[in-house]
Amino acid sequence: MIRTLLLVGLLAPLPVLAQDADPSNQLIEGYTACAMGEGLTDKTVSALGLYGWTHEEDNEMGVVNFQPGIGTDTIAYMSLTPGYCHVESTSLGTARAAELLGYLSFSGQVSVDTTETDENGCTTATLSNGVVAVITSGGNDPVCTSDQNSGVRFYFGEG
Repeated sequence: MIRTLLLVGLLAPLPVLAQDADPSNQLIEGYTACAMGEGLTDKTVSALGLYGWTHEEDNEMGVVNFQPGIGTDTIAYMSLTPGYCHVESTSLGTARAAELLGYLSFSGQVSVDTTETDENGCTTATLSNGVVAVITSGGNDPVCTSDQNSGVRFYFGEG
């Protein structure tokens, strides 16, 4: 009985992670939701909702914007049609983003298969489910590396 309760406790979603405002935990939540959401808004909204994230559709821009329940260091957005899902930190750099992306393997459902540098010098990771993640800085004009911020964009299929 105790073992069953322990296993249920370990396997249950942990909505408190986002609530502690830890940008690392928030990035892991965002990465997991994007990587496993298959580019589908309903799956990604549901996954992030488990962690207390809110969302708002912007039909004019063709995106869904996400915000954790607490804190302002992490944001996410995705296209309304399967194409991309983007998770960004205003406080953690690209080296930390790459490290946290490796934590996807703890989900037991997806992991990083290969990592390489693309033609622009940015880190590109191919996940076990075929999703491609590109790590850059955050902001409107991303560069390949930054100590101050990061953005990881997940591409689905031909996205």
